[in-house]
Amino acid sequence: MGIYVGLDIIPQKISQEEWQKVFEETLQLIKAYPFATQNVDNVDGFKRMVLDRTEEQFVEGYGPEEKYWKINGDIESKETGESFTLFSNFERYSEFNEDKLKEDILLYLTEEGGGRARKVFYSKTQGKDYHTFLLGIAALIESRFPKYACVYGDISKEQAQKAVEWANSILEKPISLPVRVNYSKLLERLDVIKMEEKRIEALYELSIGANEEVDALLSQHFNVKTIQDYFAKHLQGFKSATQLGAELMIIRYLNTGLPLENLIDICCFDNNGPQFEPIEFGKAICSTWVFVEPEVRGFMDTAKRPADEPDSVESQIGNMFLDLGYMGRRTMSYIPKEDVIGVLNGRLGDNNQFAEIIEAKYQDIVKILKEKGRKLKEMEDDSHVKLERDVIYTFDELVYWIEQYEISESIMNIIKTVKEAVEESLSKRSNLMQIIEEAEEQGQLIKVLSQIIQEHQNLVLTREAWDWIENEATNVIKRMVVMLLTFENNEELRKLFRAYFENKGLFNKYMK
Repeated sequence: MGIYVGLDIIPQKISQEEWQKVFEETLQLIKAYPFATQNVDNVDGFKRMVLDRTEEQFVEGYGPEEKYWKINGDIESKETGESFTLFSNFERYSEFNEDKLKEDILLYLTEEGGGRARKVFYSKTQGKDYHTFLLGIAALIESRFPKYACVYGDISKEQAQKAVEWANSILEKPISLPVRVNYSKLLERLDVIKMEEKRIEALYELSIGANEEVDALLSQHFNVKTIQDYFAKHLQGFKSATQLGAELMIIRYLNTGLPLENLIDICCFDNNGPQFEPIEFGKAICSTWVFVEPEVRGFMDTAKRPADEPDSVESQIGNMFLDLGYMGRRTMSYIPKEDVIGVLNGRLGDNNQFAEIIEAKYQDIVKILKEKGRKLKEMEDDSHVKLERDVIYTFDELVYWIEQYEISESIMNIIKTVKEAVEESLSKRSNLMQIIEEAEEQGQLIKVLSQIIQEHQNLVLTREAWDWIENEATNVIKRMVVMLLTFENNEELRKLFRAYFENKGLFNKYMK
């Protein structure tokens, strides 16, 4: 799992001159945000990873003619993901052979296996702070080559709107939303696909995020028979209406706003459909929450991540678990409970089973959502109180420490434990201390510290951090070495150590 941003192009449709102009525009955006690049310093024969402010670089051996940039994260948060690189020399992207070129990159992406467009980058940001601003750079490139470049990944329409708004505050010529999150524009581009059902498939395949918006487009732009055939075909592979995939397809249909009667025909009677058992279908309808009032469903709103913020690996996993019991949160349409029961009885037989199942499930759902909503509201209120108090509760927040901030008791207890352990190690004549003192005598202590930080703790520090560390007295560096070797292979303490190294004041107050 991971949070990705990607960009593909059709290189034959872009010239070196056009590419160079866009490359220069990307530099404007890079200068406007504190992007970070992971560079390698050679220190006494040892290669040390350093986080620097991103800037244009020259490809070694090519002189000033060939430039590039590489983004790994941002300097302010000190967080990093994978590398995103862009070259000014367009020949870097020219390995692309196609006898008959397509006029729109989307037509490559609908091909089996993802098509044959050329990848510029596709890497993980892991949802770190720079994700949205990197998306702005990718959106710039797509906007300049609207049919020959395409942005994709773990993005949303709201993220893209935020990214485009930021980029447009800097660029002279404005840019537009990436087409895969601009659903009406996407549908317009797909108009070249003449078969309606194929066009629906392409629309769902290429659209990213906000599927309920795509669902609503169907009833506006396609005839009912085509929509029914599409859903019948895609539901046919499910043995039960209560399978997660089947429930999601049913929710998509409900979000089109088309009649429930038609959905029953598709699911239970269509010879080309799944022909679900009526009671199983009724249970699936319960899982959609379509008959639960919007204000009751709203109790789950607190659990929603703000749409303009990137996903994280944790939120991806959380959504997977939510789908197991709360798939109904994806339903946008509402049909009163009595109407649902009436339609089911009218189409599937007038008996009390549907009324009993739906009434019982309705009561359960309302009870669960109200209770869940109450707990989520308590958590949200508690979070707001913590934010207002300027208290640091996590090691991730500790990297932003300033003197005015208070540190929570749980974090302070760990800080005290670490310091006590380091003091104890420094006071003993252990084998570890003998090795450290030998390195000190040989003038290799800073090199040892660099190796431990990089190889044992897997930390990449900013140049500002290394500058103050290297200017510290030997006894302070020795203390750092002991600290890192005393507590190896601990992810939470690794965050504490990063906060210490990136914040001299914090280290001096609690470890020196």
